[in-house]
Amino acid sequence: MSPMASIDPHYGACNLKLRCHFPLFVPEEAFLKVADDARPWKEGEMMIFDDSYIHEAANLSKDKERVILLIDVWHPDLAPTEIQ
Repeated sequence: MSPMASIDPHYGACNLKLRCHFPLFVPEEAFLKVADDARPWKEGEMMIFDDSYIHEAANLSKDKERVILLIDVWHPDLAPTEIQ
């Protein structure tokens, strides 16, 4: 995410997966907000959330990019037959 950029609040398509953000490079001014809970990313600490909740992201740094590895995993409450 470029400096001074943001992603407007939005919902994921369904709750069959969890979204994982693994931050590689993050300025202090970058954050993820899920529902009413805003948190900064910390390099090397994964954040996992259900993206069917409203969420948004921002990088308020004036000169540093935010880089994350994005991974989707099946929701752990799904049965194997539901996954197939």
